[in-house]
Amino acid sequence: MPERLSVHLNRDHPRDLQPEAASLETDRSFVLVFENHGGPVHVHLHLDDALAAVADIAATQVYVDEGETRGVEISIPSDHPPTKGYVELSTGYGAEQARVNVTVTDKRKDGGPDVAVDESLSEKSEPVGDEESVALADVALPTAAAAAVVVVAAALTLSISDSVAMLIGVLALLGGVGVAAYVLAT
Repeated sequence: MPERLSVHLNRDHPRDLQPEAASLETDRSFVLVFENHGGPVHVHLHLDDALAAVADIAATQVYVDEGETRGVEISIPSDHPPTKGYVELSTGYGAEQARVNVTVTDKRKDGGPDVAVDESLSEKSEPVGDEESVALADVALPTAAAAAVVVVAAALTLSISDSVAMLIGVLALLGGVGVAAYVLAT
């Protein structure tokens, strides 16, 4: 999951910018989370050339309404080279500025890819169609194929053998397949 760095807006005075940390060391994508404590504000984001060579920013202009919290992801691919750069933040047409120094390391700490997970993953989703028909469709094709194999085997067995016991066994097997098909269909 991407790392997060909070940036407080309008905390001490209008258009104020206060990143929680002046620097960030990461091996993956990260999110700048803007927490607005005052009136609406536009934030301009700019990656320096070194960081822009390995990262991609989701938005360079962000509007954060009064009392709103808004995140902007800065994506870094898993095969990135190590680099040092910065993200420059500004409000009020450049009147207020802050800089977050970013060190991108070359190795992932956990070895896994970035996976963004939000709260909607834990919510139960509605079924797409009728659950019984979906279950029947999942079982019908393999059952039909197995039944076809059994019928062919029974026909071959009857044509080869003249035994009454063999005839009764084949009929019992076909009856079992018929009952199974009936149970699956209802």
